[in-house]
Amino acid sequence: MHLNKKQFPFLLITLVLLLSACKSTEEFSGYSYDPEGVTDTIDREITSQQKRTIGFMSDGVWITNEFPGARANDVIRVDQHHYKIRIEPEIHPINNSPWYGFRIWSDDAVSVTVELEYANGRQRYTPAFSTDKGETWVKADSDIYRIDPETRNGFINLDLSSEPVWISAQEVYTTREFRLWTEELSLKPFVQQSVIGSSHQGRPVSMIKISENSSEPVKGVILIYGRQHPPEIPGYMVSLTFMETLASETALARQFREYFDVWAFPMMNPDGADNGHWRTNAAGVDLNRDWQHFNQPETAAVRRALLPLLNRSDRQVFYGIDFHSTGRNLFYPILKEIDTFPLHFTYRWAEQIHNELPEIDLGVQAFDIVSPIAKNWTHKTFGVDAVTFEVWDEQPRKELQNFAVRSAEMFMEMMIEEFEKEMKREEQVSR
Repeated sequence: MHLNKKQFPFLLITLVLLLSACKSTEEFSGYSYDPEGVTDTIDREITSQQKRTIGFMSDGVWITNEFPGARANDVIRVDQHHYKIRIEPEIHPINNSPWYGFRIWSDDAVSVTVELEYANGRQRYTPAFSTDKGETWVKADSDIYRIDPETRNGFINLDLSSEPVWISAQEVYTTREFRLWTEELSLKPFVQQSVIGSSHQGRPVSMIKISENSSEPVKGVILIYGRQHPPEIPGYMVSLTFMETLASETALARQFREYFDVWAFPMMNPDGADNGHWRTNAAGVDLNRDWQHFNQPETAAVRRALLPLLNRSDRQVFYGIDFHSTGRNLFYPILKEIDTFPLHFTYRWAEQIHNELPEIDLGVQAFDIVSPIAKNWTHKTFGVDAVTFEVWDEQPRKELQNFAVRSAEMFMEMMIEEFEKEMKREEQVSR
């Protein structure tokens, strides 16, 4: 099986990528919402938050950020039972993804007001609450949460007790939860987990491979990336459920695995996830702007793991998906006029989702391939189609679960068709 001759000369591009030693991208300096210098992906100094538990003895109220995934840079007592949480990014300027997370409790039953104040950012995430140590989460409604129209600070009204309440921008999913999920998925005999590198702070960068024995001489490979930006939890949740669906025991999934492997990197920024970062890794770099020069250990590890596919005669990359979250459900495909394989797959997949899940209201906004992001590197390196898969920040979780499962099922159905079509084409060529 081979790609159209119009596709890129892979080995030449690989050499260019390997030899490139520049520290910035001249052709692309960032999107309109990016801070200046975002593609200059050398290490930067970040401001680490101080981990501590702050108590107000006269009120009997306690607030802590001493747990993985937390962010609460300071706490100020404004008045009795009114506390202001100051939320600051790890580096500035930065994209507006103001992550926060803390626990609060009291010695005795009391009603309090918690004010969220953002430094170098503005409100984006409606608070999520957990009263069972992060096992289940509920989004705040208008009865307990409001935004001040002048200051744009958020105000939360809470009834406290001695049992801590977890409050966070989204559900808290750190490397611990990822490890537990990986261990469970890896119980399937065709799922393997491996460590392909280390982050700046020594956390493992993992690859999950879904690969079942097959009679096919050449199998397709689907590439999945995720959690480059720590706060983008809905996209992360969809990516995990998407993978679970590909690894399920349905007849559709089994047929899909006969034709395809999945090589996935769902937790690309473990330092950012555990440190409660707004956007970057431990070196203050946006990983999804480092896919040209690979200055960061996380992106470099993924590239090292994937480049050998160029020389495999028994594997052929077919497609790439990079999961994120933003203000709506959105696909960022490659421009139609750019030659890809499978041709216009992302557009056809989006249309199928729109037809079968109209309530998702999936938008499509195409871009060229100049930016140093995962989707574009996938296309430039392997010549295939790829998508940035954005999930709405506030997508209700039951709908989110169904979106992940159904989009994965549609994906498998369409990819099976593409594979069989390519096999028939190869047979005709070989005659």
